Amino acid sequence: MISDLNQQLCKFFPAWEEITATAQKDTKPLYLVGGALRDLLRGETIGDLDFACRAEDMAYWEESLLNVTKGRFITMGAEKFLTRRLVGQKMTVDLAALTSSDLACDLQRRDFTINTMAWGLHEQIFHDPYEGCKALQEGYIVCVAPENLLADPLRVVRAIRFMLQINGELSPATREAMVPAINHLDKVAKERFAVEFNHILADHHAARGLKELADVGALQKILPPLTPLEGLKQNNFHHLDAFAHTLATIAALDQFCQSNPLAITPPCKSDRILLKWAALLHDTGKALTKTVDPDAGTIHFYGHEKFSAHLARETLSGFALGKKFIKRLSRLIENHLRPLLLNPDTAKEKSLRRLVFDLEDDLDLLLLHALADLDATRGRDPGLRCETLRALSRRLKEIYQLERANFIKPLISGKDLMALGLEPGPTIGLIIKLIHQKQLAGTINSPAAALAEAQHLITEKKES
Repeated sequence: MISDLNQQLCKFFPAWEEITATAQKDTKPLYLVGGALRDLLRGETIGDLDFACRAEDMAYWEESLLNVTKGRFITMGAEKFLTRRLVGQKMTVDLAALTSSDLACDLQRRDFTINTMAWGLHEQIFHDPYEGCKALQEGYIVCVAPENLLADPLRVVRAIRFMLQINGELSPATREAMVPAINHLDKVAKERFAVEFNHILADHHAARGLKELADVGALQKILPPLTPLEGLKQNNFHHLDAFAHTLATIAALDQFCQSNPLAITPPCKSDRILLKWAALLHDTGKALTKTVDPDAGTIHFYGHEKFSAHLARETLSGFALGKKFIKRLSRLIENHLRPLLLNPDTAKEKSLRRLVFDLEDDLDLLLLHALADLDATRGRDPGLRCETLRALSRRLKEIYQLERANFIKPLISGKDLMALGLEPGPTIGLIIKLIHQKQLAGTINSPAAALAEAQHLITEKKES
């Protein structure tokens, strides 16, 4: 294990051998702890390193790391759990002070046993006092101590994130320890929830994780508008109550974000997260809009999509997801019924074009949402409605391809070109048009690539 770990760490962190040699030479304890070891043992790529040392050695190890790497240190966290982060590296490197002279006692305050392993660089010894390696091999998330979840209730959500990450299970003791911690979830800053939920929603088994959170009541506590959906009976298009339908929609997206009958390219990770956030909150307005026809007894939820979008914006206002993200989320939720109410054979061309222009580049996400929504709705005529949606999808994508140039904005502006040294004049418009054509063709897809192409065209012009 020793040589194998060292070889792997050298691949990810070129300065590993030098920092190890320093630790062995000066015999100042330095440990690699936490997620990097967990991920290495699972054969995964690592993106960060967490080091721990004695408090009195912090300055020494900062200097030693700077001697073999580039960058600078910034302070993270509260004074009690002070962490110094090395920035300027491809990999995130954190250095924290041990809270106890005994390594096992320090590791005891961590969340789950899979995160309590440590590698002593100075001694070349693997420490696993709480059998984290065994839990990892057996596929169990085991809390180190119930009080650790109470100390930071966010760990209730992190348990689910790690469960999905290792494709494992929660141990009975962990599930039991989660229950009292749920009562303190309101003390957690909302932006911290966003980080964990994004990990969960990016996973292809997100519905399983959300159901675990729902079963212990954590999901409803974190996202209160979901609570009134439990037991909320729906119309005869549905076979599930509104809450179960929401989870079923997420489950369908887990599948359709990998492959789908609409021939839509699987969305990237960030779009997958956006889409599942939208699905999670798309029906929250139903509890506010439910009516029952007094004569026919038919249930209606008129205008629930607008109420749902409002609740989503209100609920996620402190999650620090970004204005653009919330705008796209609202647009998906507000329009989620439109593909299910349009028939390509009878709808006016104007209505189809309006939907394409309203959604722009998020059209595919809306269609995937509609497909998942329909898959989670096994009531009246699901097969016929699915065929109609497929036909609609084909027609909308035809319109989209024809109209892309009208709503796909250029990646660069005249101001960008003047910053490259180009004088004002017709050449600016010509270069923007040439780059926009390549953007529409898909050969340029980022501002950086557009600027590089612009520089190339400007150089060619000067040389000619």
